[in-house]
Amino acid sequence: MTLEAVPHPSGPVALHVVGDVDLATAPFLAEQVGDWLAASPRVVLDLSGVGVFASAGISVLLDCQHAAVAAGVVLELYCGAARQVRRVLQVTGTCEHLRVLDPHPPPETPDGRAPLFPVPD
Repeated sequence: MTLEAVPHPSGPVALHVVGDVDLATAPFLAEQVGDWLAASPRVVLDLSGVGVFASAGISVLLDCQHAAVAAGVVLELYCGAARQVRRVLQVTGTCEHLRVLDPHPPPETPDGRAPLFPVPD
């Protein structure tokens, strides 16, 4: 798993996660998100590049949300085309405890794949 931080001049930072979030990678994710929660008033965790999202990922997200609330920081999630992440969050009820920017999946194309860019009407 890799994580790329993209700071924004106005304060928020976007953390783009690529790869699997599981028992092996969850501690790294928790550490990195924790560091950014201490340094930014708003953190957007972009999970659109996540493949496998295991229960350890749920635990990390909930722990990070608790840390964000305690620090007065806004933590938001973006799932994008990562339907498996969104599905895990919905089925487990975790969405109810987190701020998910895109709670509904993007529309699919006729071939069953989510479009990269929205097509204007």
